[in-house]
Amino acid sequence: MRRLPYLKLFILLFLCITVIYIYTTNNRYVKQVNRGYTSDSRQEKPSMDKIVISFVVCDSRFNESLNVIKSVLLFTKTPVYFVIFTDNKLIAQFNETLNEWKTVMKSQLDFELQKINFPGAYEEDWINLFSKCAAQRLFIPKLLPHIDSMIYVDTDTLFLGPVDELWDAFRKFNDSQISAMTLEDDNPNVSWYPRFAKHPFYGKYGLNSGVMLMNLTRMREFGWVDYVTPIMLKWKLYIPWGDQDIINIIFHYHEKAVYVLSCRYNYRSDQCMYGDACADATEHGIFVLHGSRKAFHNHKQPAFEAVYRAIDEYEIGRNSKNILTNMEKYLMEGPQSHCGNLKDAFLKVPLQILKKIENET
Repeated sequence: MRRLPYLKLFILLFLCITVIYIYTTNNRYVKQVNRGYTSDSRQEKPSMDKIVISFVVCDSRFNESLNVIKSVLLFTKTPVYFVIFTDNKLIAQFNETLNEWKTVMKSQLDFELQKINFPGAYEEDWINLFSKCAAQRLFIPKLLPHIDSMIYVDTDTLFLGPVDELWDAFRKFNDSQISAMTLEDDNPNVSWYPRFAKHPFYGKYGLNSGVMLMNLTRMREFGWVDYVTPIMLKWKLYIPWGDQDIINIIFHYHEKAVYVLSCRYNYRSDQCMYGDACADATEHGIFVLHGSRKAFHNHKQPAFEAVYRAIDEYEIGRNSKNILTNMEKYLMEGPQSHCGNLKDAFLKVPLQILKKIENET
């Protein structure tokens, strides 16, 4: 007859333990959402002996993507390793061109090619989410387990200074930060997100993901890839900027996981077409030029087009002095524009770096 009280006591203890477990688990989850992600690992800072840069290119952006590589090699003396995600049609072209460049640049250039690889269940949704294949970037942490950290760039970006400077931003991350980007804009009257977004976004102004530092090790620990498909399925009718919007939704809930870069590391026409909206670039020079919304090609931004033309005409291994001469020439010849009025910001960093390289050779 004494078994009944023991049974009641056992049931009571079991219920108490269950309640405590549920409370502590839920409390941990709430803290993670409110405070942002914090890595528990004692991860070393990324190795600085080889810089890793990645981009995704499909269809007609082959030549544009080659200019990304040209701009990097022009200004950077540290070895650079490019990881290029592309479709089957472009693999042979990349192999042919980049192997030729490797013979000229020797140890400064190395690369690997990765095929486009989306989850099968929603492959068509991902391929056509924004510009073709652009959403591939969201799956990179899982697809490159052998790489710790990298700089991801859109194919319509050009470096105007040595990549080492941007790579150094990884050293500035605190323990909770997994990525770095610039704000979309810091003016609520200009930034797209506070005016038009129908989905959550980072902070007051949103992030622009055209240049994105990715600590892939921390992103894997964070569970990055597990977030992206549920977000896409929930918000796909409301995310006109595709992968960038998904990134904003994730970091809306994990604000402390982002290190915010200066606008000079992702300088777009929004920073100059309505006046000078990036004082850091005016003072120190543009470091990465981002020709978003076809600014390199549509003849609406002659200053952007001038810089792109000068780099496009450069042949790997030739004298880099001509780049600066042509850049100045094309900027001066272009029609007057708000961005063109800030031509010193476009020339400041290339002028410093190319003159330094010239003096060293």
